[in-house]
Amino acid sequence: MSVSHGGLTQSISSGEIESSGRLLYRGAEADVIEGKWRGLAAVYKIRRALPYRLVELDVSIRRQRTIHEAELIHSARKAGVCTPWLYYVDAPRTTLVMEYVEGPRLKEWVSSASEGEAGKFFSALGRDAARLHSAGIAHGDLTTANLIIRDEALVFIDFGLSNHSSRLEDHAVDLRLIKETLVGAHPSISSMALERLFEGYADEAGVNRMESVARQLRSIERRGRYARLA
Repeated sequence: MSVSHGGLTQSISSGEIESSGRLLYRGAEADVIEGKWRGLAAVYKIRRALPYRLVELDVSIRRQRTIHEAELIHSARKAGVCTPWLYYVDAPRTTLVMEYVEGPRLKEWVSSASEGEAGKFFSALGRDAARLHSAGIAHGDLTTANLIIRDEALVFIDFGLSNHSSRLEDHAVDLRLIKETLVGAHPSISSMALERLFEGYADEAGVNRMESVARQLRSIERRGRYARLA
């Protein structure tokens, strides 16, 4: 299928690929490489073949996950959350071509930010997380490393573990992930950041919904403690 600027297209002709080859990130299943697309700064997310899987199964899984991730990015943007523009989806080559987003990751930015500045972005994060959840989307890897600050807004990246879900459990897991990140990587601001995040979530989704997700979050945490004791 094809949608102009930010939609989905299933193939990339060789003349349109301008990859510099500079590896920006290597994940468990994909490489993110810097490049250009029709003169625009871009990144190529390429799902690598995995030798431990049967070839036919590997091709099918990588193709499905590529299409699935593109659909989730598109759905998140429709829900009002900032994401990179999708330029092309090459399902046969299991490659996404996306806008290169300029800006610091929230993970690095908070180390030098004032409490007031940081609080503003964590409130925004709470509102955006609520928008995703209200649209039936669980990000699946909601950490400060997967958020980029651009023009005073947060851009959500890496939807590789995202899924369509309205389950309270999946939404609470998103908040659990960001809470673990804050406590582990940003302990000096974690209490303030979580308070602002929950306030932002309640502003967007309503207090009742926030309380439901918070209860589920506490349930997940209790289960984790029991598992460690066992």
